[in-house]
Amino acid sequence: MGIYVSLFAQKRKEISTPVTVDYCLPKVSYLLKVKMEYTKFIPGPFQQYAEKELGVKPEITTPREQWDIISINIEPRYVADESASYSLSASGDYNPVLLSLSPEGFLAGVGAGPLAMKVADPEVTYKAFKRDVQDEVDITALNTYNPLKEVLDTNYTYQEIDGVMKKIWDPIIRYTSKTESDVMNEAVKEIFRIRSERVRLIAAENEVADGKSLEVILKEFDRMEKDYLSLFMGKSVHQLVERSFLVSPEKENTPVLAFRFSETEGIAAKKNVSATAYSLVVENLFIPYKKAEETATAVSPVVGIQYRIPAVGDVKLIRANEELQRFRAVIPQLGVIKTFPVDVIGNEGLILEFYPEYGSLKSVSRK
Repeated sequence: MGIYVSLFAQKRKEISTPVTVDYCLPKVSYLLKVKMEYTKFIPGPFQQYAEKELGVKPEITTPREQWDIISINIEPRYVADESASYSLSASGDYNPVLLSLSPEGFLAGVGAGPLAMKVADPEVTYKAFKRDVQDEVDITALNTYNPLKEVLDTNYTYQEIDGVMKKIWDPIIRYTSKTESDVMNEAVKEIFRIRSERVRLIAAENEVADGKSLEVILKEFDRMEKDYLSLFMGKSVHQLVERSFLVSPEKENTPVLAFRFSETEGIAAKKNVSATAYSLVVENLFIPYKKAEETATAVSPVVGIQYRIPAVGDVKLIRANEELQRFRAVIPQLGVIKTFPVDVIGNEGLILEFYPEYGSLKSVSRK
């Protein structure tokens, strides 16, 4: 007994609705991560007595702020080039124009099917900066400071001693606020007392055991002396600050301003020409296609896939006119845009793969 199966093939309906796919080519921008140190110098309230009482002259005599750049980290960021966005329309046989795009919309392949791509979102961290508002060392912030002093008021009582009434001094103890002179004298005495006690400890003239307990006591003495000395010498407060700036080179040998910096203000307004300019500039550009482009004859435009032949150049970080850093890099937007004809891709059954970050050809092969 035989089994017969009838198969019916339905003719594919011809599709005439046009389909448009949008894509773009990338450009490179550089993220400058600037790490700075902010220092505020705060004078001590007894600075005028420092040389007389302690034999030293304070360096911090007026409140001031100072900014210093610690490092500048430069990282490439590949973003969409607004001037290199394209649309490709097709109808009927869609196969020749199957595009693979990166998550950013960059061209990754033609007819290549799904491509493995890494999706890495850059981490962005904001660190708030709070300017120190203290203008003078605050003595009340010292842990050892007592704002009150003991005062003995004269007071007499009478007592019978051996049958004789005698006048006996019986002082009344009260507390009052210390004067500036009281506080200054107390601070001087404490500084010298702490130094004497430290010497005795190191010389083992007391019964404190060596080892960890001695280390803790010495550290506490150091802290106390530092606190009292700040009343005469002043102190400095430090804070690390980070800021980021995105810079996109657009022309060779043309500096692009990233930020302006002042030692007294930190990051300054870009219009503040008195602050030092930090910029990026591209030079020594090399484009593999450049010579061929200059001698090529004009041809009629064709429908095709746009891709880049990227430029390679030296990227320099400069401060005013001083070179701080130089590195060789690929700069897609300063290269040349070429066209790969769609009809050649379809007729020859080609597969194109691109470097999404650069917009340049990676490979051309047949299916």
